[in-house]
Amino acid sequence: MKTINLNTDNLGGLLHLYAIPPTSFHRIRKDYVNNLNFLELVRRDDVIDIPVLSNDTYIYNEEKNTGDVGDYWNITIEGVIPRLSLDNHSVIEELERGLWYVVAQDSNGEVHFCGQEDALLIFTNSKTSGQSASSRNGTSFSFACIQDEPSIFLSDFEEKTL
Repeated sequence: MKTINLNTDNLGGLLHLYAIPPTSFHRIRKDYVNNLNFLELVRRDDVIDIPVLSNDTYIYNEEKNTGDVGDYWNITIEGVIPRLSLDNHSVIEELERGLWYVVAQDSNGEVHFCGQEDALLIFTNSKTSGQSASSRNGTSFSFACIQDEPSIFLSDFEEKTL
C-alpha cells in the first residue's frame, strides 16, 4: 500500500530563487535507483540570484489542470524586489527580456526546478513608487509558464551548486 507522508513541520513561503538562462542549463541528471534529481549547469556566471525577503511577499504555485490536449501544470512564482533603484535596473531589464528556468527553494528546504525546454518561464513585472511614504516602493514580479509535466524536486541542492 502507498501512503502519503503527513509532515506537520510545514512552513509557507520561499527561501531563495534563481533564474537560469537556457544557455547556462545543461541537464537534470536522474538517479533512477534512488529517485533523485541533480541540476547540472554549463555556465554559472549568467544565473541570476534573486534574494527572498523573509516576509509574505514571495509565493510558489503549481496547479495541475486537464484540457483538450491532456494534463498540464501551470507554474507561477511571485515576489517583490524592494525599492526602485539604479543598482537593480539592468538585472531586472535582463529578466524582462529573457526566458528562464527557475529554481525555487521553499521554506521547508524543498527545491523545485521549474521550466522545460519547450516551456520556459516568462518574467513579467510592475514597478511602483507607492502612493505615500508608507506604501511599498519596488518591483512586483512573476515568473510563469504552462508545462506538460510537474516541476522536478532537486536533491542535495546547495547554493554552491550555482
